[in-house]
Amino acid sequence: MLILRDKPTNTADNGVWLATTQEHHQSLRREFPNMRSIQVLGKRVTGWQVLPVDVPDFELAALRACELVLAGDTRIGKIPGARRSKSGSKATGRSSKQIKTSKKHGINFDTVREIGLALPGVQGSTAYGSPALKVHGKLLACVPSHRSAEPGSLVVRVGFDDRAELLAADPNVYYVTDHYLNYSSVLVRLSRVTPDVLRDLLGMAHKFMTADAARRSTSRHRRTPA
Repeated sequence: MLILRDKPTNTADNGVWLATTQEHHQSLRREFPNMRSIQVLGKRVTGWQVLPVDVPDFELAALRACELVLAGDTRIGKIPGARRSKSGSKATGRSSKQIKTSKKHGINFDTVREIGLALPGVQGSTAYGSPALKVHGKLLACVPSHRSAEPGSLVVRVGFDDRAELLAADPNVYYVTDHYLNYSSVLVRLSRVTPDVLRDLLGMAHKFMTADAARRSTSRHRRTPA
């Protein structure tokens, strides 16, 4: 239904996130004039919308959103699409439109490699015998080798906060299994992303990994005796 985002960095999308779909944007905007798409998700128009914390009517808007939820307003709330079961059987519920979109974009690891290698310091590599991309020797993205991942997936390194936001915003694209739960990463169904979305996602991963490397370097220097 709702997510409260209050991060000390990347504050542009702080506020209340509304779980909704694009067909309801126009009517919801009459309730919430300052409602907008979520920038961090890398799309021009996002299904989920944010009530920004830095607008004058934020508190009133947040309370109004809660009232709509309690009243059962069908414009707020999303049910995740069907997923692959643990036995590996195919998920149901994919529309013909989704299938056509998948074929049209034709995203595979060759596309991932092409986009990733354009980022500073990224090199092609392998991880557990699967194709991978690494930045300064650290894993950035790879084809998952664990059997819990769905075929046609990609593992991408992101922070836990960013993963939670991605999972909430588009569970048909992003998911996580028990095996990957404690790792700072998210699984991506490549058949359901566009090259632009993939480019933004790899950019997010690159920023996360290079920032993490910088933090580790600073920490080592602090521990080094003078």
